[in-house]
Amino acid sequence: MQSVIKRRLEEFERLGKNGIVTFDFNPFVDLKVRATLQTELAFCVSTANSSAISGLKFQKSLENLKTLTQNGIENLLRSAGVRFWSRKAEYIFEALRNFKPIERALKLNSSEAREYLVKNVRGLGYKEASHFLRNIGRKDVAIIDRHILRWLNEKGYLHEIPNSLSARSYKKIENILKKIGREMGVSLAELDLILWFQMTGKILK
Repeated sequence: MQSVIKRRLEEFERLGKNGIVTFDFNPFVDLKVRATLQTELAFCVSTANSSAISGLKFQKSLENLKTLTQNGIENLLRSAGVRFWSRKAEYIFEALRNFKPIERALKLNSSEAREYLVKNVRGLGYKEASHFLRNIGRKDVAIIDRHILRWLNEKGYLHEIPNSLSARSYKKIENILKKIGREMGVSLAELDLILWFQMTGKILK
């Protein structure tokens, strides 16, 4: 497990530094995905309230996208089994057509970048913005999804699993994860992969 986590974190860093990387998801999924900053953002939007596997299939299909159209993105999302494909296609098309807000955000520290992304890019809430930042090498933001919430609940850190998270609640739970990470001697980026493996038996992204 540790070798796969190390490889994944290195892939995240290369994507953030070079703007392109090939993710290798073996042995969990027989799939390699060539990612750019643009397709990584599209992936993070696609996985909201949908499965990571569907998101990976969608991102893989973007490798062969010749012309960027909203209908084209919508068809790829549907084919990959991504939920809420119509609305997500609109968000992804809009973001990829005007990537400047994302480029501006990446010049900021992680906390400021996340706030900027949430305010300026449709389709990105705290979880999706954190997901994108982590996947391009930022190590100091938490991706608080249902697997992480369930783990925190099972371990007694949360009395109940909330149906939704306000910005304040998100940051409060993120602080709990920061404390756990410090106790374990790992970053939030690494902690997420560890907990995801414990809850799903997979290391994806």
